[in-house]
Amino acid sequence: MVDSDKRQQEAAAWFSRLNQRRVSTDDVHAFAAWRRNPANAAAYAKAERLWDAAGALASDPAIERMTEDAGRRQPGRRRSRPLGYLAAAGVGAAVVICALVGWSVLHTPTYRTEIGERRTINLSDGSSVTLDTASRIAVRISGDRRSIDLIEGQALFDVASDPSRPFTVIAGAVEIRALGTRFHVRRLDGGARVILAEGRVAVTDERTVDGDWTLSPGQQLVTTRPTPAVETVDVPAATSWTTGRLTFEELPLREAVAEMNRYSRVQLVLDASRLGDIPVSGAFNAGDMEGFAAALADLYPVTVSRADGRLIISDRAAGAS
Repeated sequence: MVDSDKRQQEAAAWFSRLNQRRVSTDDVHAFAAWRRNPANAAAYAKAERLWDAAGALASDPAIERMTEDAGRRQPGRRRSRPLGYLAAAGVGAAVVICALVGWSVLHTPTYRTEIGERRTINLSDGSSVTLDTASRIAVRISGDRRSIDLIEGQALFDVASDPSRPFTVIAGAVEIRALGTRFHVRRLDGGARVILAEGRVAVTDERTVDGDWTLSPGQQLVTTRPTPAVETVDVPAATSWTTGRLTFEELPLREAVAEMNRYSRVQLVLDASRLGDIPVSGAFNAGDMEGFAAALADLYPVTVSRADGRLIISDRAAGAS
């Protein structure tokens, strides 16, 4: 990363030097030698794109402040419109390009959902991300990278194929790399759950010595387990939340309740810890707490009551005694 930043600074300096009114022959030859390195050529092309982008961003207050600051650093020159000034000031061009690099980092697009909300974001590379309830991501897509930071919650990624730019999802210490594929990632305390629907992904966990795995379709990995291992999974059931349904198969009631509670501000509460081991199976509407509670009362030895805006699940036998 340090080398990349240094190369981009060099590119900005060359762009500045070559846009002076007078350019020496020595500079032209030196630039040609520098640009023979493919990485340098790519950095210079990026500098040119950033300069072109400056025109489109001229009205952005942050960019205006940057260019005005650049103007103040050039004593003796008449100040006019910021971009017009910079077009004539080579040093200013370098300043604004470097500023734009920083601006692009600081202005990383973020997307989030509230409790009970689900949304799909179409990315500029043709990929899409479906965010589940109470989830948040930060997106970084440029000419040489595609990176998503899953800050909280879970998401389904439908990745457009681009072999030159692997698609990376970061969930804490866990990194998932893919090309063209479809996969699910859930952020967990200290790790992540990764489910692969299509294609192939590589998963790494920087905290473990043997933290490298490759998943094939129909497999999952939960990195928070004592000994993480790739295992088969029912993908449609595990990702049913994308259709607004939650599918449980012999899931302990405590875990089913915790999952349902993610989708509503009305919370379910187990009145007795011994109820937590009851295995629950079925498909339920995400956020339909009343419906879920009613199904529990019909199918299992529990009763449901309301108190302080919460739904209390109690042991039916204890209530009868």
